[in-house]
Amino acid sequence: MKITSKTLMVSFEHDVTVGNAIEATLVHQAFIFESEKTGKIEVELDFADIDNVKFMGIPIEEGYTAYKNFKAKMLELGINVEKLMDEKAAQLITDEDVETLRQLYKTTVGGL
Repeated sequence: MKITSKTLMVSFEHDVTVGNAIEATLVHQAFIFESEKTGKIEVELDFADIDNVKFMGIPIEEGYTAYKNFKAKMLELGINVEKLMDEKAAQLITDEDVETLRQLYKTTVGGL
């Protein structure tokens, strides 16, 4: 077997509150690898999922269909939950977080 590249995949969560009424856990995935072209450790981030959604403290049923129905009801009221969650997710990950992921790659995969 010849290993040609190494990638570390990490999932991580942030508990957030959007507005005053919606709480959720936002899940991101990071793919960390050494670029063949530059030799630098690169980090690609994906906003992967939303879990543990609550509206005014009341849990929304788990699962894609229940969350989809919740978003549709909120949109009928003029609240675009998907847009709010995307905006919140974009604010969460700092440069320091990305550097921490690079260091994790170095300590976990770098020596293999």
